[in-house]
Amino acid sequence: MDQPVPAHASGDPEEGAAAGRALSAPSGASAAFPYVGDVGDTDPARDAFVTGAAYMALGLLGGILGLIGSFAQGWWAGSVPAGAIALIAVNFVVPRLAGWAMGTRLAAALPVFIWADVAFILSIERGEGDLIVPGTMTGYLFIIGGLVSGVAAVALVPSTREPGGWLTRGASVPRR
Repeated sequence: MDQPVPAHASGDPEEGAAAGRALSAPSGASAAFPYVGDVGDTDPARDAFVTGAAYMALGLLGGILGLIGSFAQGWWAGSVPAGAIALIAVNFVVPRLAGWAMGTRLAAALPVFIWADVAFILSIERGEGDLIVPGTMTGYLFIIGGLVSGVAAVALVPSTREPGGWLTRGASVPRR
């Protein structure tokens, strides 16, 4: 392992210091986390891989939420459609946290988009008459409420660009 070595057992600090230099952590790595570089140490390929993996995980999470939610939306607690209401809250919290963690609206929109695809596909009646998300109050509450809460969560993620940046994109705008 590339961790620093303490002073030699003989007690000679020079010998221990030489051994520590020979077996110390690689440059840019901290002693507490020898395999994690400092904040300034970035590798573009690693960053792209981690970002892509995070987006893939968010898409998978949206699909799982759509699948589980489609089966769980019909749960009732007395006369309250608790399953649909809880899933609406989850559809708000997950994209909001994804946007906050990744710092982009795309990260917030991806689970909502995949969730909507799965929920819509599972609400289509098959030829045999099978249906997972029925056309009842809980089914409509699940789909419409989930879409509204997901879109609201995406809209609440702060933009990383300045206002109008998508339009000007690098052009210098004269200030008055």
